[in-house]
Amino acid sequence: MRQLYYFELKKIICKRVNQIAMLLGLILVIICNIVQIQGESFRDGDKEISGVSAILKQEEVENSLTSELNEEFLTDFLQEYQRQMSDSPYGYDWELIEPQRNLFSCISRNYVEWNEQIDWENLNKINTEGEIGFYDRRIQKIETLLNAEYTYGNFSEAEKEYWLAKANTIVTPFLWGGTNAWDIIWTGIELLFYLFFVISLCIAPIFAGEYQNRTDALLLTSKYGKSKVISAKILAAFTFAFIYIAVCSLVSIGISCSLLGIDGWNMPVQLWDTIIPYQMTVFKACMINLSVMFLISFFVTAFSLLISALSKSPMIVLALNILLVFGTIFLTSSKSSGLWNKILYLLPLNCIDLKHVLRTYNSYQFGGLIISYLEMIFIVYIALIIICLLCTGKGFKGHQVKS
Repeated sequence: MRQLYYFELKKIICKRVNQIAMLLGLILVIICNIVQIQGESFRDGDKEISGVSAILKQEEVENSLTSELNEEFLTDFLQEYQRQMSDSPYGYDWELIEPQRNLFSCISRNYVEWNEQIDWENLNKINTEGEIGFYDRRIQKIETLLNAEYTYGNFSEAEKEYWLAKANTIVTPFLWGGTNAWDIIWTGIELLFYLFFVISLCIAPIFAGEYQNRTDALLLTSKYGKSKVISAKILAAFTFAFIYIAVCSLVSIGISCSLLGIDGWNMPVQLWDTIIPYQMTVFKACMINLSVMFLISFFVTAFSLLISALSKSPMIVLALNILLVFGTIFLTSSKSSGLWNKILYLLPLNCIDLKHVLRTYNSYQFGGLIISYLEMIFIVYIALIIICLLCTGKGFKGHQVKS
């Protein structure tokens, strides 16, 4: 078994086309991270800086403001902004907002409805007489979301209680600090989804290649053809997917950490959006996002193995994977079917955008049991992986018997 496993793994890694694809994928990861970092900008007085210097300066400014977002600080901060804007003929002043744009964004987003975009002019309309009620407004916004009328179906009473209970467990006041480095790391992790194409390309021939080379009959008539050979192929495919994603992840995260450091790792995810009902730090969120990326890559691996076992052409495997992962971007949500929307939420491209997952009050109710969107992602994809693997061996053997 061990020799068969190493042989199958070597076949994947040493194939020239696969090596080129893996190298191009890794180069793309490096380029995307560098371009992303260099694209950041910050106005320091009259001078605009970019790249690493801009990110570090932004963090320095954000960290100097306060260590926690208590009501007193938020009220004083907003009063000062409104005072400076009192004589301005404009609705907002970007020169005042930009140096502390993350904090202004956090405040502004908290005071618009859950389905509205940030409105900078709204900062002047917030009542600063006494405390601004930042955290009361957060709960009010969540209640509005849960009690709204939706054409595709409303939240049940049990779901409302479930989400409100989660939202009320969040520790307040929020810690405050710059999370710019982790924003870059987060985006770098999301961009790893391009590697699904590489994984599919490399694994596509693992069974289908045997059909093309006419070695399928020989394999299945050998001593271990219907047992250990299939197991070795499956294990080799998953090992390859894990190692490749792990290496690219380490490179992506390593570039950001080496250039930007890891300050802000312990900040709450509510700094991204105050209505997020999960108690976790940005570090934990990034690690969960990376876990989801591994999970989806394992699903792509399992799905590729299944289609490879059922078809005679690696191109079919590649085409179906592209359709499954990238083609679903053209599917739109329904205004009448809640079931369709819940299925749509679980498609690969929707699951890897974990900021969207965390702020989405989507749940799956089975009687008295309520499963959150995040939990459902892991349940569904683990189940799909198991189903694909169970069908792969049967598909390969059954296909040969029919032929």
